Amino acid sequence: MTEEKVATDEPPTSLKQKIFNFILGRQTDAEEENEGKITESFIKYVRAERFYKLSASLSFVILVFLIGMPMWYLTTSTYRAPFPTFPANRSITVEVRINFAIASDEMSEDVQKVMSELEYNMTTKEVVAPLDFQWRTRFIGVRKFDDLERDHSLKVEEKEEFFDVFICLVSEKDWKHYSATRVQLGIGKWNFVQWPEKSEEKAKASSRITELVSDTLIDVPHLNSIVRRDLRQKMQPWQIAALPLSHQKRLVWDSAPLATNYHIQVIHLHQNTEIPTEALEQPKRTAAALRKFAEKVQGVTRVDVSIEHLWDFEPTTQFLAKDVQERWTLTHSAMEELIKKVDAQMQTSLEQGTVLRFVVLETSEPVVVLDETGEDIDGVAVASWGAVLPRNEATESKAIAAMRIQMGMDAELSIGWHRPSVALCQWEVARARLRASVDNAMRAASAVRALDELAHKISNIAINDDVAGRATRAVNILDEVVRPGKRLDFESLLEARRLADSANYDHSLLAMLYFPMDQRTAVLIPLAVPIVLPICKLIFEISMVIFRGFL
Repeated sequence: MTEEKVATDEPPTSLKQKIFNFILGRQTDAEEENEGKITESFIKYVRAERFYKLSASLSFVILVFLIGMPMWYLTTSTYRAPFPTFPANRSITVEVRINFAIASDEMSEDVQKVMSELEYNMTTKEVVAPLDFQWRTRFIGVRKFDDLERDHSLKVEEKEEFFDVFICLVSEKDWKHYSATRVQLGIGKWNFVQWPEKSEEKAKASSRITELVSDTLIDVPHLNSIVRRDLRQKMQPWQIAALPLSHQKRLVWDSAPLATNYHIQVIHLHQNTEIPTEALEQPKRTAAALRKFAEKVQGVTRVDVSIEHLWDFEPTTQFLAKDVQERWTLTHSAMEELIKKVDAQMQTSLEQGTVLRFVVLETSEPVVVLDETGEDIDGVAVASWGAVLPRNEATESKAIAAMRIQMGMDAELSIGWHRPSVALCQWEVARARLRASVDNAMRAASAVRALDELAHKISNIAINDDVAGRATRAVNILDEVVRPGKRLDFESLLEARRLADSANYDHSLLAMLYFPMDQRTAVLIPLAVPIVLPICKLIFEISMVIFRGFL
């Protein structure tokens, strides 16, 4: 049965309604008039095709939102390979064993008392967390004073569990040094303490042993400075004032970072005068002395030495002045200008290692260096820069002394303490390895934690599998080495530091740094916006079909 189309008088459609009809795909009045009659077979065909249309529409929506959007997010997001971190509250345990020997049986009872007092006194010393010391003592027995003094071995003996310190108590009658010398540091691993016969003096001698172990052989204040530096902890003025005077003087040196590689540039400043033939051999002697010192510390750090000459520098006319005694002097202010001038002339191109510049004034007449108060000094060591030395018969020894200061090997000794006049002692090598082990452990842990903080704070920093693998190996080494009951292994911790530093400074971290989320969105908006309106219309129509089906 057919029905005629009935025309009704309706008000004209507004512009707003026309736009709305266009967006929703509704037919206009003119289109409705041209529709004509709809047959029953067409209606059945539309109903039969509704399922396929609905399925196709749903498939398109699923393709865009459930597949396309996640794929867009995954292909434009920064790759982050996971890696573990070393906890900040994890302690770095240093197992220390103090080995005691006596030169005669008369001190058998005293040495037991000294050992117990030493263990107690060392536990009361300030130690900055996460550094943790485990102190033990051991009595070796009676040893001959002469045999121990002749032990000049410079070989560092690695132990599995402890960092060993060796002290020998020598009675006053067996003491071969000056009676005013209370502590004699040895060339080898043994150090000697004069043990008094009077009971009232024994307490002072016991306190000297505590000071010897804490401030010289182990140097706990320097290790505390290393930990504070890596943890970015500032010392309050009252903490600095509470330090002994010797520690206050070297605080700036203890706070300087220890390097795994040093490159010493020995810079000789020459006058514009004729140089004698014998004067040309002097720079070679200075470099040879430093290279010999480098061989002795190769178990701790690598030191390379190079020689540079600045001719026509004229130090006498630019920086030196004569005092009332007609001596050529280098004042403190002139030395600052000299350092600036040398830095301007020597532009380093070295990529690795810490560069130290040792400036030697090659003048025809002797030069006297003055400090800030105008007093005569042998030379000047500048923290993390190098040294300024005049040319004289002591230039080589002062250059080695400046290198010891730069590497943190120098120590302020108390009155009555004596160190042999050698470039390096075995116990200093062992102490330097302990410092380097603690420094490497702290630097490795800090580098891995810094990499983890970068990943959390910068959303588009990339961490590939190689970087994460190096960080993981560094943490695994720290977990294996830094634990109670095991000595800090220098080589393993050095490898952990190298791995952590290489991961923290890897150039691949910047691969996506200049392609943040707003730029990714700006690139994809022109592609996504044209399909947003059709998809929204499609979702609306699907919803209406489903809603009418329920009704």
